[in-house]
Amino acid sequence: MALALSILATSQANMQDFRLFQRQTWCPAESRPITTHKCTDGYCVYTDARFWGGRGISFLTTADAMDKTVRRGLEQHYRPGFVTKVAVDAFEEREVAGKGVGLVAKRLLRRGELIIAEPPSVMVHLDMRTSVSEETRLEMQRAAVDALPRGTRLETLGLAGRGRGDAVEDILDTNSFTVTLAKAWDHHALFTQTSRLNHACRPNCQYNFNRRTLTHSVYTMRDVYPGQELTISYIDPTATYQERRGEIQFWGFNCSCSACELPRQARDESDKTMGLIRQYTDELKDWSNRSRATPDMAEALMELYRRESLYCRMADGYRLAAHAYSAVRDRYNALRMANDAMGYGLQTWMDMGARMMDVLLLLADAEAHWTWNQRRDRQDWPSSPRQQMASNV
Repeated sequence: MALALSILATSQANMQDFRLFQRQTWCPAESRPITTHKCTDGYCVYTDARFWGGRGISFLTTADAMDKTVRRGLEQHYRPGFVTKVAVDAFEEREVAGKGVGLVAKRLLRRGELIIAEPPSVMVHLDMRTSVSEETRLEMQRAAVDALPRGTRLETLGLAGRGRGDAVEDILDTNSFTVTLAKAWDHHALFTQTSRLNHACRPNCQYNFNRRTLTHSVYTMRDVYPGQELTISYIDPTATYQERRGEIQFWGFNCSCSACELPRQARDESDKTMGLIRQYTDELKDWSNRSRATPDMAEALMELYRRESLYCRMADGYRLAAHAYSAVRDRYNALRMANDAMGYGLQTWMDMGARMMDVLLLLADAEAHWTWNQRRDRQDWPSSPRQQMASNV
């Protein structure tokens, strides 16, 4: 548990370095100033102008989503003593060559540091694109933004778009994150601070969204030095160069990160590594009798993640490694890997759901975990994963 406890202690220490924006005054849920307006076809604009110390928040969603999820999330921000925060002197906005405005570290940021914790300014139900006419949807999106307090409205409208069509829709399409509220990946959410983070295929930061508190958190995944840009990945970072290039064009730019600017030969080698990562991941997730997964393969997967600087995927890799060791009754290494999975998962897993529970159950009682001794008759690889890796270098 050493790593996880260390990360938790670091996070608690970091809390002392946070600027406290506004302390909310608690009031019963039924007296909250949530305004409902612009309703059509089961969708309404809901606005709480007093949310987050007067910052405000607007939802364009269904009554069902509001009642089942959103109101509970709002409640978290009205409890006595609840504060919201952004790390003090962690970063500043600065022009970044070839990218426009980005966020750049002002001081040394250690791995695992929480640098942003913010709720959205606007959330929009994705089903509206097929359930409501375009004209009505655009009008309601504009109403949701217009209903925000002036400062938040200007901050939202000040985000960059791609110069396509309706101004509000352009900003939402360019800057929103897809998140889960009532159902899986059912809403777009706009986070004004996080939206200023530029893309890199090998990012140094990772984000997660907790629907129970409506909070989007951004953590550093490695040490970041003063003057270095803070980045996240807009796409699947394990994609090959051509796959990444195709996906990133949706965002209206060509990526010039370190992975995309590699010489041709090095780029091809990186693509081969991505192929091995997918192959090993598929095998480690396969619990049929055909699976050739071994602890050696899991260790090789972790080595590949490090080679490619895919720190945002380390939690999943450690979890698969914990399963691989548990499956051959290696309790010590199963617990070691599960501990590391929890440490990284606290920063990268969305909503602390099934994956975190799975790891906690393994840590609590490895021999009672569903993976224990499940690969006692496994089939070995003809050659070890490390030999395969060496052949690709």
